[in-house]
Amino acid sequence: MISIIVSSYQAHYYDQLVESIRETIGIDTYEIIQIWNPNLMGITQAYNKGAQKAQYENFLFLHEDVIFHTQNWGQKLMSHLEKPNVGVIGISGSSYVPTAPSSWTVSEEYQQTNILESTKENPVPRHTRTTTKTMNRVYGVDGVFLAIKKQNFIIYRFNEELKGFHGYDLDLSLRVSKTLQNYTVNDILIEHFSMGNLDKTWFDTNIFIREKLGSDFHQKKPDTEAKAFLNFLVRYFQYYPINKKTILFTLKFYPYKSLNIKGHCVILKKYFSYLRYSSDINNKNDFK
Repeated sequence: MISIIVSSYQAHYYDQLVESIRETIGIDTYEIIQIWNPNLMGITQAYNKGAQKAQYENFLFLHEDVIFHTQNWGQKLMSHLEKPNVGVIGISGSSYVPTAPSSWTVSEEYQQTNILESTKENPVPRHTRTTTKTMNRVYGVDGVFLAIKKQNFIIYRFNEELKGFHGYDLDLSLRVSKTLQNYTVNDILIEHFSMGNLDKTWFDTNIFIREKLGSDFHQKKPDTEAKAFLNFLVRYFQYYPINKKTILFTLKFYPYKSLNIKGHCVILKKYFSYLRYSSDINNKNDFK
């Protein structure tokens, strides 16, 4: 018994999804709750609204621009959710949470993913499969497919402080991971007709989430921490000018205790380079 909740604004994709679910889910007791949402509300509000209408004990929050390639996936999903101490179930996630703001992907080394992706520009599906087990332990989970037991969702819900369409998945999955174990599974395959949009709004939302939740999830690895922080700096100074205020802000996420001497040196050299060439970089990016 599954309640499938969809924040929808593209009728052709939604109709295609409904047909795909009907043909592949393999169980009789399910419902699809469509929240029509052409920018009427943030996705957190839409999903919470849909959850209030749901009648079954298993929730699946699903993007509308997907189809299923696995038969009888409904029973598989319910079986996964019945495992002890399970939090969020997804099909893409990461087993590492760096100190600096980052997407759930972090790096390929920590991805636990099994998904087909295509776009109008690249219609041939690209299959990314990095999972090695049926159930793979993760922290952050991608929002294209998020399943959770109703009893757990009632405790956590989506954070309606997040007003747009970014970060809702990372925020929920990281909060849940503090008390329960999240997983990605490789026995359910979907095709997603999008590869996401990692723009400034997405980036700012990830910063907001990390400020709220911190990064104390597991033992840190020095090389990963250094790379993640350098990636954060590069992206941050694409969107914000280099000055005293912004440099001090980035230091909020500096992984002081997690770096080795080499990591500290590399990052300090990066800061020195930013300071030395700040005028050129700011002018290039049209910062005034």
